[in-house]
Amino acid sequence: MFHRYLILVALLLSATAHAQEEQPSISQLLQEPFLDDYYSNVVYGYEIVTDSQRHASRYVGNALNCSSCHLQAGTQKDALPLNVAGMYPKWRAKNGKRNGIGLRIRECFLYSMDGIMPPEDAPEVLAVSAYVSYLSQGEVMGAEPEGRGVPTLPDTGYDPNPASGRLVYLQQCASCHGEQGQGVGVAPPVWGLDSFNRGAGMHGIETAAGFIWANMPLGQGRSLSQQQALDVAAYINLQIRPADPRESRLLKLLEAVLP
Repeated sequence: MFHRYLILVALLLSATAHAQEEQPSISQLLQEPFLDDYYSNVVYGYEIVTDSQRHASRYVGNALNCSSCHLQAGTQKDALPLNVAGMYPKWRAKNGKRNGIGLRIRECFLYSMDGIMPPEDAPEVLAVSAYVSYLSQGEVMGAEPEGRGVPTLPDTGYDPNPASGRLVYLQQCASCHGEQGQGVGVAPPVWGLDSFNRGAGMHGIETAAGFIWANMPLGQGRSLSQQQALDVAAYINLQIRPADPRESRLLKLLEAVLP
């Protein structure tokens, strides 16, 4: 256990040292023939975020990449940007504990990626942690970065309407994500067994609606009305998708049997 903390501390100290300098861009780092331990982890974290299927396949259970939700490799405002290292550790009601950035990353594999939670010292977790630290340079510790998460839509006066959402989906979304939500080309599946599970943050109408309104259709964010975004979110989240792992029948059986 102790060596795990030494690894994390070493990476954080290295990140702090690099933060005193003007850090190179990702494109510059990708061209370097040799990198130190910190920047090697930053690049590996970037590769995991942009191509999780290839670089973190042992922990991924669906057809998504981290960048399916964290747009532009986690750099786009109002699209779940990853420049949030300064906000951790923080309390999270979802698991009822104070979460460090490592645990937050590990749970993304379990829920959004419908996979297996990696151990805390997994190379993939350390690399994504380094990438998040890299993106967070210059942010104020303890403060929410501008554009964090997704916008919270105001009360429109109407409940989300899945039937209306289906029409909007077919008109505005199906050309990329498929009529059955299966995804087309690089566009990710938005429901079905290859999409996020019911425990993921995106399986919440408010979160999904904020993301859709701010960012979809891709490149045409804020072109839908807020009510249309709410309707589409309601329609998408009515569809079949993997179960919340916290509600696993096997898990509940083990909890009942084991002391």
